[in-house]
Amino acid sequence: VGLVGLPNAGKSTLIAAISAAKPKIGNYPFTTIEPNLGVVSVRDTSFVVADMPGLIEGASEGVGLGHQFLRHIERTRVLVHLVEVMPMDQSDPEENFRIVEEELTRYSPEVAAKPRIVALTKVELVDEETTQLYAEALAQSGMRVFPISAVTGQGIPPLLDHVAGMLAELEPIESVPVVQLAPATPADLWNVLVVPDGFELVGKRLERMVAMTNMESEEAVMYLHRRLTRMGVIERLRELGAEEGDNVYCLQHVFSFVDDL
Repeated sequence: VGLVGLPNAGKSTLIAAISAAKPKIGNYPFTTIEPNLGVVSVRDTSFVVADMPGLIEGASEGVGLGHQFLRHIERTRVLVHLVEVMPMDQSDPEENFRIVEEELTRYSPEVAAKPRIVALTKVELVDEETTQLYAEALAQSGMRVFPISAVTGQGIPPLLDHVAGMLAELEPIESVPVVQLAPATPADLWNVLVVPDGFELVGKRLERMVAMTNMESEEAVMYLHRRLTRMGVIERLRELGAEEGDNVYCLQHVFSFVDDL
C-alpha cells in the first residue's frame, strides 16, 4: 500500500501512527526522500505500507526526482492519496489533489489505474463544517474519502479496514523464486534475493556493514557503496536485472539502486 500526496501532506505522521515505523518527521516539505516501510495489522490480516516521498507538479517529467519517486509507486497495489485539509502554504486542497492525480496519470496509465482512496488529513486543525466541505468536494472524483487525524486517531480504523478490504479483493501475487549465490566460505556468505518489489541483501557480513553505516552521512553511504562494489554485490544486482532506482532492502533500510557513484 503506497501513501502518496504532496510534500508535508502527513504521510510520515500517518505511517508512524499505524505501524512501528519511525520515519523522520518534520513540519516542512521534503522530509521523506526514500520510502519508509511499516507493517500494519488489521484484525486477522496485515500488510506493508510505504510512505512515498512527496510528489510535486512536474514529477511525471522528472522534476524533483519525480521519476525515481514514481517508480516506487509502480510497485504498490493500492494507493492512499493524502490531501491536507489546511495546507501550511494556504494552497487549495482541491487543487493539490488535482496536481497529484494529474502527475500519476501523466506518468503511467498503469499507475493511474491503481485502486485508491483519499485520506483528508489533519482534520483536528479545522471544524467539522470545513472537513465536510472538502470531503464532499474530493468525493466528486469518484474516490472514497476518509477524513482522518494521525494525531488523535480520528477516522483511522475505518480507513485501515477499507484498505484491508481492497487488498483482499485483489488477485494474489505469484510467488517469486529465491535466487541464491554459489557456495562461499561461512565468513563471506551473503545472498541477493529477488523479492516482488526489488531485491534484498542478506547475510551477517552485509547486515553488519549496513548497521554500522551512518545513513545521515553522504560520505558514509558512498563508502558503503564502494565496499559493496568490491565485494561483488553491485555486480550481482546488475546480473539479476537491477536498474537505476530499484528498491534494495537490507535490515530495516530501503535504498534506491545506483549503478555507479
